[in-house]
Amino acid sequence: MEDIKISVVIPVHKTPVDKLRRALKSTAKLTIAHETIVVFDGAPEVALLDAVNSFGEDAVRYSVIQRIGYAEARNAGIARNVGIREAAGEWITFLDADDEIIAEGMQDLVLYGDENGCQLVQGKYIKRMNASTEECAMSNRPCIYRGGAVREFLRTIFLADKGTGTVWSKIFRRSYLIDHRIGFGSDLAIEDTPFMFDATRNMLCIGFIPVDCYSYYRNEGSLVTSFRKDYAECIATYLIQFKKRVDKLSDAQVSTAFDQYVVFYLLLVMLHYVFNPQNDWTTQRQHAEFDSLLHFDLYRNALARTNGQDMSLSKRIGVYVLKHRMFHIMKIICNIRNMQIRK
Repeated sequence: MEDIKISVVIPVHKTPVDKLRRALKSTAKLTIAHETIVVFDGAPEVALLDAVNSFGEDAVRYSVIQRIGYAEARNAGIARNVGIREAAGEWITFLDADDEIIAEGMQDLVLYGDENGCQLVQGKYIKRMNASTEECAMSNRPCIYRGGAVREFLRTIFLADKGTGTVWSKIFRRSYLIDHRIGFGSDLAIEDTPFMFDATRNMLCIGFIPVDCYSYYRNEGSLVTSFRKDYAECIATYLIQFKKRVDKLSDAQVSTAFDQYVVFYLLLVMLHYVFNPQNDWTTQRQHAEFDSLLHFDLYRNALARTNGQDMSLSKRIGVYVLKHRMFHIMKIICNIRNMQIRK
């Protein structure tokens, strides 16, 4: 049997059948030796299981995680960890069940990683929205990070516009993940960026090539559109816990990038919590929450230390507005953005 070159790991939890089929069809287009591992988080619906079985056991295999007491809660990280353990490929890539890989680009990543002895290779991804598409890339040219330069790459995982903080559009050398016991944790509310931080900080060689290798489908179902009373608290807890890991690294440039990461999440809290149209708060209540967040040490200190220099123009404007405590301007910005994402 031919050695498997790449394992594609797909976590599944209540995914629409048509989207899972689309994801599986994209993996079937790989022409190098590959395997697709579907990990069901909880007992799979019959239709989803039929969709997997329709591709045949030689093409797709699956596992089922039964987590008593968590039947309604999705934990993609735990499912991905199962995939890492069960994979047989030299390389691993992670595919969300409602997205697609682009086979040709993914194969280019494998070739580049083999030629350069990389432990991780990143490509571009395409963000597909209802009426538009957007390409997301670190650079317009290939890059290699070796030795001390790996810290430069590590810094980019905290820069929202670089696309490095997610596990999309990347391949990981499986032996590295296994040898260094790298996996997705269940202690933090957000999974991808902590995984990238743990995975990359001790790597010796990381590559990037500007090829499209992943399609991310963004829709209302993937956005924080409903109001959650615990949203701000969950984000603050996540950032405080993550900051402890960053501080242990004692790297000034990485810490500076983390400040921008904190401010980016503050912008999200303003959008999805303070000015979420579904919270039905009065302007007075919104103003009180706005002021409380800006006085919170985590956000206040991060705002004082960064001007958002590595952010997009729209985010830099948001940072300026927050720095100068312009409540009414921030409300207008968030209202416009909330209308855009709910179209």
